[in-house]
Amino acid sequence: MPRSDEAQAFFTAVYRAVQEIPPGKVTSYGHIARLVGTPQRPRQVGVCLKHLPSDPSARFNHDNVPWQRVINAKGVISPR
Repeated sequence: MPRSDEAQAFFTAVYRAVQEIPPGKVTSYGHIARLVGTPQRPRQVGVCLKHLPSDPSARFNHDNVPWQRVINAKGVISPR
């Protein structure tokens, strides 16, 4: 199902924010939500990362978006 323009903009903002996390560092879903201007939506950040394509030809994918550097409020990587 195609995403709305608003949803696509949110996914893109999340993926770009996650790409800025330096190697060896982690952040939380809540922090990413605040960075993209939607502090009330940390769960949607998780949804974006859950739906990150594995296709290497996709603009954002598992190889260029370090999803594993984002942790939940308990301090662990959420199950995928």
